[in-house]
Amino acid sequence: MEIKTHINVSTLLALLLMLVSASCIAAAVVPAPIAIPLETPPPPGDVPEVSDMNITKLQISPRHTGLDLMPGESDEITVTVKNPNNETVSVDPMIKDQPYSDYVLDKEWITITPASAELEADGGEEEFTISVAIPDDAERGNYNTQIAFTDDVMPTPYPAPYPMYLNALNLHISVWKPPVMQIQPRHIYDRVESGKEYDYTINLKNTGDEDIEIDPELKPERWHHNEMGGQAFEDDAITITAPPVVPANGTATVNVHLEVPLGAKGEYYSGLDLGIDDSSSGGWYGGSEMVQLNFKVWTQPTEPYTKEFATETAAPITIEIESNQYRYDMCGGGSSESGDDETPSFDVTLQGPAGDQVTLTRTTVKHYGSVNLGGSDCAPPWELESTGMYNEGRASYVALYTANGDVGNWELGILPHYVEAFDYTIKIGDSET
Repeated sequence: MEIKTHINVSTLLALLLMLVSASCIAAAVVPAPIAIPLETPPPPGDVPEVSDMNITKLQISPRHTGLDLMPGESDEITVTVKNPNNETVSVDPMIKDQPYSDYVLDKEWITITPASAELEADGGEEEFTISVAIPDDAERGNYNTQIAFTDDVMPTPYPAPYPMYLNALNLHISVWKPPVMQIQPRHIYDRVESGKEYDYTINLKNTGDEDIEIDPELKPERWHHNEMGGQAFEDDAITITAPPVVPANGTATVNVHLEVPLGAKGEYYSGLDLGIDDSSSGGWYGGSEMVQLNFKVWTQPTEPYTKEFATETAAPITIEIESNQYRYDMCGGGSSESGDDETPSFDVTLQGPAGDQVTLTRTTVKHYGSVNLGGSDCAPPWELESTGMYNEGRASYVALYTANGDVGNWELGILPHYVEAFDYTIKIGDSET
């Protein structure tokens, strides 16, 4: 069977026109790439070997050093320069600015002795004394400079933005001055209760000759707590009152009032920025004018802790309970001034084998403490007297109970008051053996 296909002339012309149209559309959509010639940078010059360079290498000790000086102070350092070459080398120290230094050092601050020297070949050396004197009106900051003992520089294939001296001492000078504002305390850490109010004080002393303005405000510091846990209460629970100025050579007090909302739970972290406007500090305070605040909301338990135990004899039972309280930084008030309400104590019960409450007799109460004579963290050092030298960092409360014993199962119940942790001991038998 044969299949014949007939294509007339008109059909061929139509196909040809379609192909031409498609080629034109493709050419309009995708332009032909244009070649752009790129300039090729010239090749770097050849860098000769170190042995072929016309440079002199000296041994400088030390190569790097620094000084911390206040305006009006002076100091000096000694630098040893040794010549390991086989020919005499002339040394003429020069002070060269460092291009990346924040502050430009005045060359008149530095004196170099001797002003020049001839170093003999094969080990000749000289000790140079570099004296630095900071004028009284010098600006605080970090100054960097070089003491170049020769004009030899590091060769580079391209022009360098600044010369790199080979035989040089890198000298760093920090001009500083302590701030005139003293702050006490630097942090307030207290255990507080829901629905109660507390007051704290921050003491400031201005040792300068000019009044200093302050503007305290809360500035939360998120990195001090876990955001997932949230805060125990909002910033509006805290009220800050303070004078606008700390007088020259005088003192002032910043008052912090805390009103813990009802139902508050957890902890509160924040920072109190004192807003010290001391233009003479040169930014020295930085974050150090921040007083850290940390309040832990404590909740009194309503149900006792219970412990079951068994006895195999009718010997007497002795129960000892001890709590250790570590001092909170309750500076200037807070829970430290709430009286005897926060004295630790325990409600202790003992259920006997018959299911009845057994009479417990408290035979001994002990109080332990740990005291150092380093001074209180809360008392301002400018007001510290002999009576303020004692600082109790830890206190323990121990209670001892006894009961008549019997064979069987027992249950001890302990309900603590103003206690964050306690230890207990159950002893079966004569308490004196």
